[in-house]
Amino acid sequence: MTARPRTAGLGLVLLAALAAGCSGTTSEKNSAPPPADPAAGAADRARAYMGAVVADDWTTACDLMTAARRTACHDRHPTPEPPDPSGPAIGPVLLDRPPTRVPATSDHPAGWGVITTHTVTWPGKPARTSYTALRMTEAGGTWWVEQREDVADTDLTHSGDPAASALSRVAG
Repeated sequence: MTARPRTAGLGLVLLAALAAGCSGTTSEKNSAPPPADPAAGAADRARAYMGAVVADDWTTACDLMTAARRTACHDRHPTPEPPDPSGPAIGPVLLDRPPTRVPATSDHPAGWGVITTHTVTWPGKPARTSYTALRMTEAGGTWWVEQREDVADTDLTHSGDPAASALSRVAG
């Protein structure tokens, strides 16, 4: 019969421990926002950028680039182009895979590598899928496009990280 008082005593100790761990109000515990997912933020901005690019909305696309690259982009695309009604049908911009960390190169800082994809279908021709790697960097709490490269078939088939492979190529 001595086991029963010992079990009851352990139960009281357990309840006291649980109560101590549950102290504080719900609002106190939830007052800090959960940490933002940097990969998700980078991916959202990458999709917005590529959506603007495929829509020929260069004002928006250039405004989503890093400050160092923004002016040159606006200089290359000074006036909006009217849509070409005879142009191809372009599918939505999607993520091809989750973003990955990409190291700095001699020309670009480290950041997140995001691969987007979209289809292009010219009248009377089969759809073609395009893959684009974007280097996203953070400044002032916002994600910006630092670099854009086409993704080669070899990046997709022979590389463990296609984004890093495409974004590490040296322009020649």
